[in-house]
Amino acid sequence: MKLFADTGDVQELQKLDEMGLISGVTTNPSILSKEGRDAIASLRKICDLLPAYPVMAQVTVPEADGMVKQARTINATGPNMVVKIPATNEGLKAIAALKKENIRTCATAILSSAEALLCATAGASYVAPYTGQNNILGFDGLRTLREIAQMFAAGKQDCQILAASIDKPQDMVDVAVAGAHIATFTYEQLLAVCDKPSPLTDYYIGRFMDDWNGAGSFFSR
Repeated sequence: MKLFADTGDVQELQKLDEMGLISGVTTNPSILSKEGRDAIASLRKICDLLPAYPVMAQVTVPEADGMVKQARTINATGPNMVVKIPATNEGLKAIAALKKENIRTCATAILSSAEALLCATAGASYVAPYTGQNNILGFDGLRTLREIAQMFAAGKQDCQILAASIDKPQDMVDVAVAGAHIATFTYEQLLAVCDKPSPLTDYYIGRFMDDWNGAGSFFSR
């Protein structure tokens, strides 16, 4: 499973890329609004920093015609752009229209397996089930994710599953086991994987160093 960074902060992206953790970037209107009023300028910075990675940005209008027009502007930012389209009836029309123009889309805010099926059928390159939000609403997010993965495998759908709305490090493992091709995490969530066990990790490392230094060990050439 690949990991995408859910941030528009170029410094955070650079640090995560240096750690070898990420293979793409997801943003949304809330994330981009924090980076300044000119969202295209913010996206260009990300595309310039990570030209080989998919970079996702979401439309901000509800009607299909407006989505398509805005998607063209977003797509023109760079060859690695993917346009996020909400999983609505208007969104389905936009996805189908953009497919004809060879503009890649990610259907977002998916909360059911049936939504994922319709979006993939319409031509989405990615579907993004909101795993954590499903749990908040009283549904089983992982069960939905498993259903989508099984359904896509059975139908040989040419569409990748991007697990979103994830809360904690263990969710990374859970969504991978459930069949996600990609999962997206915030900068803080990715760093927390190794930071959370830190007290016990520090204890083990400290014990190693005490033994090493106590014995006067060294590496010879």
